Parts: sequence; structure tokens; C-alpha cells
Amino acid sequence: MNLGTSKSTITPPAGTPLAGYGFRDHGAEAVLDDLEVRVLWFQDDVTPSSAVCIVTADLIGFDTTLTDDLRTALTLAHGITPERVLLTASHTHSGPQTCAGLTDVGTPVPEVIAKVRQQILAAVATAKLNLRPVILRAGQGHCEGYAVNRRVIHDGRVIMEPNPDGIRDDTVTVIACHDATDDTPVAVLFHYTCHPTTMGDYRITADYPGAARRHVEQALGGGIAAFLQGCCGDVRPNCTLIGGKQFRRGQPEDVAAFGTALGETVLHILQGPMIPLKTALGGKSSIIDLPLARDRDPVTLEYTRRTGTGPEGEPSRSLAEDIRRPLALQRIDLAEEVSLIAMGGEVCCDYGHFIRGLAAGRLVLPLGYSNGLIGYIPSARMFPEGGYEVEGSCPYFGLPRPFSPDIESVIHAGVRSLMCVH
Repeated sequence: MNLGTSKSTITPPAGTPLAGYGFRDHGAEAVLDDLEVRVLWFQDDVTPSSAVCIVTADLIGFDTTLTDDLRTALTLAHGITPERVLLTASHTHSGPQTCAGLTDVGTPVPEVIAKVRQQILAAVATAKLNLRPVILRAGQGHCEGYAVNRRVIHDGRVIMEPNPDGIRDDTVTVIACHDATDDTPVAVLFHYTCHPTTMGDYRITADYPGAARRHVEQALGGGIAAFLQGCCGDVRPNCTLIGGKQFRRGQPEDVAAFGTALGETVLHILQGPMIPLKTALGGKSSIIDLPLARDRDPVTLEYTRRTGTGPEGEPSRSLAEDIRRPLALQRIDLAEEVSLIAMGGEVCCDYGHFIRGLAAGRLVLPLGYSNGLIGYIPSARMFPEGGYEVEGSCPYFGLPRPFSPDIESVIHAGVRSLMCVH
């Protein structure tokens, strides 16, 4: 197995509208830390045409337009097929808006998006020129106390407050790539599950994933560290007021503390026993259609009642054309024992646990915010409860009504098919 790596800075200029929060009323005022891209180009010794390219970026997400554009450009430049290109974002809420379908949470700036595109394409070209033989190893640990579920049922409705008993995923998974000759670290992929929403002011920041990445790279003294975001739709930093009952806006010190803790966990895993991997590159993708709730479904009627969006039961003018949304699924194989399952939405944590348990004896890592961003993807159990993930987020993604609870079975079937399991 050969691997080429590169990194590039994609920090936008001051004044750029920042994505992620609806309350912001002006552009970025300062830079707390740079936003960056990491590229890992894996290529087999025997069949170079079967390369796999992983691009991780400090962005809110890659929308369908940017995804298709980048994949087309990379196919033309390097001959790599689209299903072998993974574009995955950390989902920082303190970077530029790169998803045209998101409304009222930061305006896309074409010049900024064009610069991001240019930097990514240049970084991929650089990575491909830096190939060297590597060996892969995998390990796992836990980083506890820094992430928390954010759904609490109070007086019959879901509110956004810390829920330490709610579902989350504190697992940290590390895929380490070492030089095949001298065993020095070339690249470290680390996977964790938590919204990068520690900060919420007008400063540009990669949030805790960037702090963790810098911590790991400084400790290793060489190579790159790349972050992979899990299914964190209903999980956020455990940043609270005294008593732990209410969230607060974080400060740079919180970003540093969270990033250091996660980085130290990654380093601890690297220093412990890790499993050697048998490299086997692969890539496949599919599109599944997620149904929206119909006008007279209980989910839609309750949404109408709670939000006052229109008379109950009145047919939506967009029913005919807006009954489904396409969700991009992708499987990337790095080894016989390791697969990544990437999804183009704000996928809630239940799905991550489902994906992790799909294949006995294999390490299957769930990724959200990849190759598209169509909206929040709640699990079926959340629909009777309502809340932001089910209802409140819909207007930001241009959804005329919530998804149907049937999406869980549709996604499960789509992922099982992609993984060839039943």
C-alpha cells in the first residue's frame, strides 16, 4: 500500500459570513485558528487505478453541487472514479457557508467557495506526488466527559439541554499509517462523535477537531492528523453553566481543553497495542430516497400545529415535487478489517451505533456530513418526541415538512446493501 498526504489552509478573509448559527448578523471579525484541509491518497502497489482519496476539511459541509464539481475535476485530472473520492467535513460552525441549500445560517460567498475548491484540488495533486509505502494499524479508546446528548423531554416537549443519560458515542478510533521502511508516522486518521459547536461568536475556528489535530501533529513531530466526524446530530460539547443543567457558549480555553483531551486519547491509543491491518482498497456508493411525511400524516399535522406553518390537513402546494430527498451513501474500504460508511446529512447518533454493529469482526466507522448535506436525519424513536432534529431544523434545509419515520428502515436497508450484509 502506498500513501500520499498533504494539507492546505482554507481560512476565509475577515468579513466572511459564518455558517451554523442563525443569530449572527455580520461577518467574521477575527481568526482564532486556521481552517484546514487534509488529503490522504491511498494507492495499491498492483492496481494504481483503484486508488482511494479521502479529503477532510474544517467546513460546515460539502453540498451536492460542490461534491459533484470536485469529484468531476478529480476524475478528469487523476482518473479516479467518483465513488472512490470521500469529501467529509468536521461540521465546524465557525467557518464559511459552503452549502447553498442552508438558509438563514450564513450566506455562501462564491469567491470563498472557489478558493476552497482550488485549495482542495491543489492539495490532492500534491498528495498524489508524495506516495510512499505504508503499513496500517488500528486501535480504539474512549474520550469521556466532553460530549453530551442534547435532547431532554420537559413537559411533553423536547428542549435542547444537557442529557448525560442520553445516547452518545465516546469511542475514539484511530487508523495509523506508518512508513513501511522506518515505521515513522505518516498519517493518523481519528474518528470521534460530537458537534464542533464549542464556540459561537464571530471568530473563525476549526473548534475542538482542529485543536486535537494540532496536538497530535505536534506530539508526533511529523506526518499529518486528519479528523473524521461521526453521527453527531444530537450530540454536542458538554459546555455548561454551574450545575450542568444549561448549555453556555464556550471560550477558547474550552476548545483547547477539549482538543487536548481528544488529542491525548489519540496519542494514548497510538502508544498502546494496535491491530495490524491487511490493506484492501475499495469504494462504492449509492443514492437512497428518504420519504417526507405526507400532509395528513401525524408527524406533519403535529409539525403544523407546533410551528403554525399552515392549516392542518391543507394539501401542500409542493407535495407532488417534494415528497422525497436523496441521501448519498458511500462505503470506503481501507483494509480487509476497516470500512468507512459516509452519509450526506446531519445523522443522529442512533444510526452510528447501528452501523458500528453491522459486521462482526470488522471495524465499520460511521461518518456524517459527507458528500452532501440534506438535513437532520433523526431515528424513528425521535419522531413522536419532536424537537429540533425532527422539526425545528426543517426550515433551514428547505424542507416543507419533516421526514417520515420510515426513513430509519430505508437507511438501514441502504447501508446493509452497501455493506453486503442482511
